[in-house]
Amino acid sequence: MFDFHIHSCHSHDSKQTLDEICRRAIEIGLDGIAVCDHVDLWFAEELRAEQAIRGCIADVKEAQKKYGSRLTVLQGLEMAEYLDGPETAERILSLCEFDVILGSVHSVRFETIEDSYSRIDFSSMPVERIDGFLKKYFKKISEMIERTDFDVLSHLTCPLRYINGKYKRNIDILHYRKEVFTIFEQIIQKEIALEINTSGLGESFGEHMPPLSLIQSYVNMGGKRIALASDAHVPQNIGKGFTETAALLQDIGFDGYCVFRKRKAEIRSF
Repeated sequence: MFDFHIHSCHSHDSKQTLDEICRRAIEIGLDGIAVCDHVDLWFAEELRAEQAIRGCIADVKEAQKKYGSRLTVLQGLEMAEYLDGPETAERILSLCEFDVILGSVHSVRFETIEDSYSRIDFSSMPVERIDGFLKKYFKKISEMIERTDFDVLSHLTCPLRYINGKYKRNIDILHYRKEVFTIFEQIIQKEIALEINTSGLGESFGEHMPPLSLIQSYVNMGGKRIALASDAHVPQNIGKGFTETAALLQDIGFDGYCVFRKRKAEIRSF
């Protein structure tokens, strides 16, 4: 299988090198990986995003030479807050011919909140305010789909990893069916793949992002394109839960998953 969302040491929150990533991927029997380091537009200057992606591109080229006979190594990136820095985004996208672009939302402006949801304390936030925050989050995703160009929608329900996983607030994602189904309609129409993100498995959150109930709804609506993603920041999480996840996805109606090369998708059987 292919893992289409891995971060290297060129992301601010990872230290794993391309050598460590490739050796681990080969060890567990993956066919290929996509290295998708962060471009978080809110913090692009602070985190020197363009320089980081240049470094990632150089390392991926070296890894392709070194491991290419044993592992397909693809060049991607994860673009967050795409609408908040379009000129920087386009400059970074012009650095090379990427294989895959992930679109994600990590930060939301809502009332007095203006930060990444991974840093927000949801422990005592009133439920009504969490509700407003999540609606703003889904609206921002919908706007990103409508107005930008990317290939895979990443970790759709990621705020719940913190709201429910870290802070135990037990917010029911099905309360947001309307917003999520609108997003599904958009990505189906634009032929954007839905990422099946396994990073929350084996921890307090314990769910795929999005959860299987929503993935089933995506299938029922005619969704066919999915990408498998560990979102790994450390070697031991590469390909996390893929065997079990593939079996579950087949049970709910998928024959295969997307592999991207030069931003063209093909369906590969499990």
